[in-house]
Amino acid sequence: MSHCFAHSLKMLQNIRICKEVSNLKNTLYTPQIEYYSSILKDNGLSSRHSNSYDERTFQLLDELFALLKDIAPISNNESRELWFSSERGPIEKYGNYEELLADGEVSSHEEFESMWKDAFPNEISWHNFTAVENEEIGYRAVFLHHRMVIEQDPRKERGFPLDISEFAEWLVECVKDCIAELEAGTYNERIEKELPPQHRTGIIKRSDYWDIFPERRNKFFENLSPDEIREFRRYTEEQRTDPKRQSLRKATLTANEYFEYCALGYRVNDYSGKDLSPRDQYRKHSDGRDQGLTKIDPDSPEEFLQWFKNPNWVIGHPFEVCRGGNSTHISLHVDHDERGYSLLLAGSSRTRTVETIKFFIALKKVGAPVYLHDAEKLLERVTESEEIGIVPDGIIPAYCHSMFPGRNISDFMNLPYENRELIVAKTHWLPEPKVELLK
Repeated sequence: MSHCFAHSLKMLQNIRICKEVSNLKNTLYTPQIEYYSSILKDNGLSSRHSNSYDERTFQLLDELFALLKDIAPISNNESRELWFSSERGPIEKYGNYEELLADGEVSSHEEFESMWKDAFPNEISWHNFTAVENEEIGYRAVFLHHRMVIEQDPRKERGFPLDISEFAEWLVECVKDCIAELEAGTYNERIEKELPPQHRTGIIKRSDYWDIFPERRNKFFENLSPDEIREFRRYTEEQRTDPKRQSLRKATLTANEYFEYCALGYRVNDYSGKDLSPRDQYRKHSDGRDQGLTKIDPDSPEEFLQWFKNPNWVIGHPFEVCRGGNSTHISLHVDHDERGYSLLLAGSSRTRTVETIKFFIALKKVGAPVYLHDAEKLLERVTESEEIGIVPDGIIPAYCHSMFPGRNISDFMNLPYENRELIVAKTHWLPEPKVELLK
């Protein structure tokens, strides 16, 4: 959605929500639906309070979930998923020009119309609808665009009753239409044919993506040379011959030796603080929750082993040596068994790929007993054979592995606006999940 939708919630609040009766059906236009979605989204996520609704809304929700029982669930949590569409409608459904003019939101009707079309550029919009019900505890939830908009939870205190009967009636009518199409055998065919690509799931090859955005390829490789890629390929092939990590071991290890391994990675990636001791470099760049690692005798193998065998370090992050987010940090784990110590380097996110590869090469060059997690995946990335997962709008492009069963995909994105047609043409689009009626 463009800047003007976020520009003024007040503008949306000025929408004159009205009921359009056509063939005895409640028709809402896209701006009205987005209004409801914006004021209802995630309102039920409070740990104590759940939304409450007026009597008419509760009646419609009962009707909605009764209808949904005819549709086969798509997952073990009994969720049902459908696609609805809506029309943009006349500009009057977007806002009241006279009021916006008086409030200084717009200075002309041309500006008003431009804001309307920026906010809702498409004549037809699509809405992902998901409903979940747990009859045992009486729990219900409705999601629109993957955001919770309605929740009924008897375990929570009820808040102020909302009259969203118009919105609930629209949901009921949409589900009725979908069921009619399912009975006629046309629903799945229509969705597969008409659903826009930004709402679909697809796969694009890294080389095709970078051919469309060559500047992103150049940016990615600016700190990784062809010689380093060749070295990385050689080390990855060597590691491939020892998949269970049997061969590389170091008999003893001290804290200082571990910090020196870290310093190699910092140095090759041009981190600041090169003049500091390895331990102080570790303090500067690691997560900070080292669980006492920096306080033991740095040159004592016995103290390091004693520290390592103390389970308390597990609650910290001593091996997060290049701090970052949950999936964007670099770790240098230590493993130990009866044969000695080995290291496991991990940093698979796209934004840390080059750093991780250079870190790995530096460790291999000094003979460190190191293995690289996801080495094959990182090799695919730098040789541009990697597959990128495209996930629908409304889904955060992270931890989406389950959407691509049978494929080792770890980098995800939503379909960009820029060069969209070129990306669409190069993408392998997965079929939409089939919706079925229960027999």
